[in-house]
This record gives sequence, C-alpha cells and structure tokens, in this order.
Amino acid sequence: MTIFAKIRVLAGLALVFALLALIVTSYQSPPHIAVGEGIAPDETATLTQIVDSGLDMVDATRAQQGDGMYRRDAHAKTDGCARATFSVYPSTDFRIRHGLFRDAKQYLAWIRYSNSNTAIQNDWIPDARGMAIKVLGVAGEKLLDGEQDDHTQDFIMVNNPVFVVPDVKEYAALVRYMGQDNLTGFYFPSLDPGAWRLRELRLSMAILKFPRNLLADRFYSLIPYRLGTANYVKYSAKAAPCSPGGHLPSSLVGFGRDALRTSLTDQLKRPGARFCYDFMVQFQAPDAYMPVEDATIEWSERQSPFIPVARIEIGPQDVNAAIDNHFCENLSMSPWHSLPEHQPVGGLNRIRRLVYQQISRFRRCKNGFGYGEPLDDGSMKFDSPVCNPHEPVPAIGSNPAPSGH
Repeated sequence: MTIFAKIRVLAGLALVFALLALIVTSYQSPPHIAVGEGIAPDETATLTQIVDSGLDMVDATRAQQGDGMYRRDAHAKTDGCARATFSVYPSTDFRIRHGLFRDAKQYLAWIRYSNSNTAIQNDWIPDARGMAIKVLGVAGEKLLDGEQDDHTQDFIMVNNPVFVVPDVKEYAALVRYMGQDNLTGFYFPSLDPGAWRLRELRLSMAILKFPRNLLADRFYSLIPYRLGTANYVKYSAKAAPCSPGGHLPSSLVGFGRDALRTSLTDQLKRPGARFCYDFMVQFQAPDAYMPVEDATIEWSERQSPFIPVARIEIGPQDVNAAIDNHFCENLSMSPWHSLPEHQPVGGLNRIRRLVYQQISRFRRCKNGFGYGEPLDDGSMKFDSPVCNPHEPVPAIGSNPAPSGH
C-alpha cells in the first residue's frame, strides 16, 4: 500500500470516528437540574424578542400565501376543527379531583388539528401535528389577563412526548432563526463543532413525522402543569375504541397536499361516525427524574403511568364549515385559558402567557375578527365584537370598538 493510500484510509477512519462521536454526542442528556420550578433571571428579557420573532413568522406566512390572511406564527396550517364532547370521569383519587376534574360532568368542546410548521405546506412533508382542545362552559375565574371571566379551559398538545429545546433561552434562539428562515443557523451557528446543537437536531428529526390519521394518533402536552396545588402533571390524549370490543380507525391517510384534512373530513361526514380519545394525566413521580424546566426530558411511563380522567368523543359533522367561515382560524388556543388548578408551569409555559396572547390579538384584529372566546353552546360564534383592522390592536384588558363588519 502506498503512503497516499494509507493516508486516505486513515482520513476515512478519522471521518468515521468523528461522525460516530457526533452521533454519540447527540444522545447525551444534559446535566440534571432541580425537578421543580426555577425562573432564570433573564427570562422576562427574552419576551419582546420572542414576540417580534413570532410576528416576523406571521408576516412571512402571509406573504408566502398571498391571500392577505394573518395566520398563527406556528401551527399555521389548519387540518380541521371538530366539535366534541369532553366527559370527565368520576374519581375517588384525591390527587385528580381538582379544577375541571373535580366532578364527573360532560362539556362541549372544540378541537383544532394542525401542522406545526410556520408555512402552509404539503402534509407529506414530515412535520409535527397538533391537537388543541378548548373545553366550553367551564365556570370559575381564569388565569389570563383581561380574560378572567371567559368560560373556556384549553389543553395544547402535539404528537410527540418531548419538545426540541429545553428552556426559554434556547427557545428564543430557535424562534429568532425561524423568523429569519434560517433553521440551519440554529443547529450550526458556527464552524466550531462545540457550538453545534446536535441533540436539538436529533430531537427535531424525531418530532417530524409523515402524516398519520389524526383520529388514530396520540398527542402529548410536552410541558407540565399543576393539578391542584401539590402536584405537577403532563397530559396526553390517546385514540381509543369508543365502546368495549371496538376497534381503532386505520392510521393510514391518503395522498395529496391536504391529506390530513381530506381524511378527517371523509371520516366525520359518514352517518354514525364516532371517534374517541382517552384524556389522561401523568403525575410527576417523587423518586424519578421528571424535571419541570427541561421540556426535552420524557417523563417515564414505566415510573408513572398515564391515568385516564376524561373521554373525548367526536361525532358526525362537516369539519370544513368551521374553516370556511373563518371560525377555526379565529379560535385562540392558549394553555393560560385555564383555571388556577391547572396552571401552566415551566419556562416555556410562562412565556406562552404573553406571547400567545399578543400574537393572537394581533393576527385576529388585523384580519378584522374579534378576539373573544366561543359561546358555551358550541355554536360558531364568539362573545366579543370584531376589531377594526385599520385601527391599532387594542391593548390587553381593553375591548375593541365595533367596526361594523
């Protein structure tokens, strides 16, 4: 073997070992942190930057679509909005009986299904899928500023158990690069391999999935919440047979740009259609590593199984009606539409409080919509007047002046 051949072999081996080292690095977990809440001193300072990045994404999607509509900064593409019932089970477990789960009761609800990307893209491009539940007719003062008297409780979930970044600092960097349409820059900010976000890249790849029947999928809250005052929990909604001995729907969807919406429409327009989910809670186990402030750590179901607390049932309907009349687009989903007993916790939830509310008010008012919550009766109507899109967006806590729209 010539000296040059030996050099090529050694270079090839070095490259293989380097790639293996990078793969191993991507699987290394970050150092353990305290499992309770902990607010970083610079957390509040990032809020303005995150809101600005979110508005950049809203504007970018509007320009991309060219139809003048201001959409959400994330989960911009709606796959459907379905009317459902949310039936709370009776329970003797004192840990569960708080807030919405205190008593057995049936509520009406709206469910919005979505793709997580900021762009309106083909469903067969791998992506995370969202399931946001808005339970109606929920009495009691809520947490969101200026909306304390609203009658809704929201649960926000995606079809993956963990998020791609751990905390507010990394999320601020992520949305800054997203607002610049430069995700590559987030994962590889410099030529220094030590600065590469390889674990975040691996988690991002894991969350991107090909389309699966939304009525057969499982969704997770990603981030913890309080349940009462003494417990932290995560939520999950898992497709389930509607009756003993029943079957789950097929996980398959058709082909096409809007395969998820078409599949959802076709399944729910059938007479007698009936699809269900078990809505479940998972308690933070005292002897397990289940941190509140790191959204990339999956809470072990072996150490703390999910417990069903409610049943979601969706019956036959035309899911396109809520999209065609802009009702679905006008819904505002926020984990802070919440009773105090279900208070969102963790840094990523804390920034959602203001960021979600500001971006929601901006896009809906700019579209000439109102920003109130839907009526308790499940109709496609809201409880506030519409905004005038030619006027400044009203401040949080104030009501829009009727525009005559």
